[in-house]
Amino acid sequence: MRLSRVLAVLAVPVTTACLAHSAAAQEQKVSLTVVPEARVDLIAGKNTALQGGLGLTVPVSKYVGIGGTVGAGVSKTGFSARGDLYGRFSLDPYRQYYWEPYLGAGTTTRFDSGGPGTRTYLLGVIGFNGPVTGGIAPGVELGVGGGVRLGITLRWAQSPLKPSK
Repeated sequence: MRLSRVLAVLAVPVTTACLAHSAAAQEQKVSLTVVPEARVDLIAGKNTALQGGLGLTVPVSKYVGIGGTVGAGVSKTGFSARGDLYGRFSLDPYRQYYWEPYLGAGTTTRFDSGGPGTRTYLLGVIGFNGPVTGGIAPGVELGVGGGVRLGITLRWAQSPLKPSK
C-alpha cells in the first residue's frame, strides 16, 4: 500500500480523535463508559455482502464518541468480514427529539474470500438512534465505505440526559 493511501486512511480517525479530545477538554465532567452495540449491515457494491456485527463506542464528550465494529457474513464470492474504526458526532446528545441523529466518519477494512481480498476504504455514515426502551436504543444507519451501506443497530443506552442548567 502506498504511503499516501496509508496517510489518507489514518487521517480521518486521527482528526476525529483530536477533535474529540479538544471537545472533551471543554466539558466539565465526562464519564468514561463503553457502549456496546449489535448490528446487521447490507453493503451493496461490486461485491454485495450481508454481515452481522458487534461494536463498542467510548463517549469522549456528550457530543462525540470513538468506536469500532467487527462484522462477518456472506458476500457474492463467499465469506466476508470487516473492521471499522470511526468517530461519531451526535446532533442531539440530550435526546430532545424522538430519534437522535448523528454523523460518523472513519475507515473500514474489508476482506472477501474468493474476491479481491483485503481492501481499506474511507467510511461515512448518517444515522438515527431511536427511543430508549429497556436500556436499548434501536437505530438505522445509511453510509458509504466499500459500497453503499444500510445498517440496523441495537445500542445499549442510558436514559436520556437532562440538560444542565
